[in-house]
Amino acid sequence: MNQPEPSIQKNSANRLLGIDWCRGLAAYAVVLVHSGDETWGVPISQEAIAFRLLFYFAVPFFLATAFYFLTRKSAINLSSKFWKSRIHRIVVPYIVWSVIYLIVRSFFFIAAHKSDRLAELFQDPLGLVFFGRASYQLYFLPLLLAGTSLLLVAKYLLDRKINLLGLTVIAVAGIAVNQLIYATGNGFQLGEGIAFASILKWIPSGIGYTIARVILVEMVWVIWCVPYLFTALILHRLLATPKISRLQPQPLAILFLVLFILTATFGKVWLFHSLQEVLVAYSLLLLGIFGSHYFKKSKLAANLGACSFGIYLIHPIPMNIVKVLLAKVFPSLTQQVSIASMLTFSISSFLLSWLIVSLLSRHKSLAQYAFGA
Repeated sequence: MNQPEPSIQKNSANRLLGIDWCRGLAAYAVVLVHSGDETWGVPISQEAIAFRLLFYFAVPFFLATAFYFLTRKSAINLSSKFWKSRIHRIVVPYIVWSVIYLIVRSFFFIAAHKSDRLAELFQDPLGLVFFGRASYQLYFLPLLLAGTSLLLVAKYLLDRKINLLGLTVIAVAGIAVNQLIYATGNGFQLGEGIAFASILKWIPSGIGYTIARVILVEMVWVIWCVPYLFTALILHRLLATPKISRLQPQPLAILFLVLFILTATFGKVWLFHSLQEVLVAYSLLLLGIFGSHYFKKSKLAANLGACSFGIYLIHPIPMNIVKVLLAKVFPSLTQQVSIASMLTFSISSFLLSWLIVSLLSRHKSLAQYAFGA
């Protein structure tokens, strides 16, 4: 059975504080990645592309964190209350933000007289409903919901006392299958809203194609989440062992900081893609767990952690506001994507997103529906 967090952490508040800082870092990473990409339609320096690649750890980290806390109790509870909570925290914000982005994007396309872009926005209703195509970052919510279904498998295995070796075999197999899917170009394609393209091309258009498209995307998403879920189960067992619980957190924090930096920088060259994503995600999560022992209580960190999900959801809107303002004040920043321009856009957009989410979160009803709070 999966175990609670190790006794090495003196209290849960400190542990959560460290993860809050890491959540904030991951939320900023998302904003930076989107602060100058090919969709901007301007030249991008090679240095900026290389710099941007260092920040692709955000989604893997959010998956690792989600599954780590979903499995933190000694028994996985899949009651109706649990599934209602998942709907409240995932499905409701997904619907709310899909509608918001459809309205906002439609308004701007109409104002800019871009009827072709408006028609393109609504030409794939299936993608809008199931794959988060209203805005590029929304796919994470149905991805997480699909992955949550794996808890049914995890509960079945845990109830039958699966050992650490069995969990490890499943996690490694999940990484291997994900790598195979990625290497063959059959992974989820965000722009097209499809998966297993090599299979889909043989299916004629119509209702059969529509059903197959949904099933194949859901299948890829579930497989994507396998190593994250089972690595979380492995961690709970390891962290509960007496040998680990007696270790000093400082050297462990340093170890995982180094591992995080190495996997985020050189891991893309040294490691398989799927292995690199899992390692960078869990090294950052473990850095948050062990490093939090040394953080003092901070309302700023708690607020940042609480707002990180909202920042992820809302950041394209503040980013476009910042883009318009900076284009007028510093027009040179919008003529080419460089490291300097990415940092300027990302820091400004991140702080504005954080401010907006923090203000909105003061209203309980808004926070409930928009951020699943």
